[in-house]
Amino acid sequence: MPLPDASAVQSWLEQHPAWVAAVIALVSFVESFAILGIAVPGVALLGAAAFVAGSGALGLPECLLAAFLGAVAGDGVSFLLGRIFHQDIKRAWPFRHNPEWIANGERFFARYGAGSVAIGRFVEPIRPVIPLVAGILNMPARAFFAINVASALGWAPVYILPGYLLGAAVDTRLASPRLLLALAVVALAAGGVVFWAHRRSRNGSNQGPGRAGT
Repeated sequence: MPLPDASAVQSWLEQHPAWVAAVIALVSFVESFAILGIAVPGVALLGAAAFVAGSGALGLPECLLAAFLGAVAGDGVSFLLGRIFHQDIKRAWPFRHNPEWIANGERFFARYGAGSVAIGRFVEPIRPVIPLVAGILNMPARAFFAINVASALGWAPVYILPGYLLGAAVDTRLASPRLLLALAVVALAAGGVVFWAHRRSRNGSNQGPGRAGT
């Protein structure tokens, strides 16, 4: 089955703008879900949907809320799967054919402990498996969901605002020097957050695993 194409999704949403919020929530869920998030080009799809939203199809608060809810739900379901199935999930598809996915997540979690739930949300391609690993390793549910919600509040703007502001800037009815400046600032900030998370992850990998937190 072919994966969804960002340009095709954008074209469809331009013809069906009422579905923008639902698509943003769904893609955010899939992007955060342990099994699908590894294969689906969620970042590109979110950018396409946010672009359409920014061109006038959906307000920014609704757009951010949809992304936030989808991300929290995706991580939450992944965590619960880990808690329910524990090590048995390693024998399920697709992990039995790709054991390194969970192994890499376990090393990341060993290095950063509970903080990996927040840091890992911004690190490709390990992001979707971290909540699953947190469940497998029996991270306390209250701590997980607190970090899940807090980090999703930061994740949604980082992944939505660049596309949203670009869509608004392209729309001549909404474009203004202030908006273009905001787009530049947001793009730099988003890039900085992702770069920091990748740099932190790489440094942790080079130093080797440490003790997991709780």
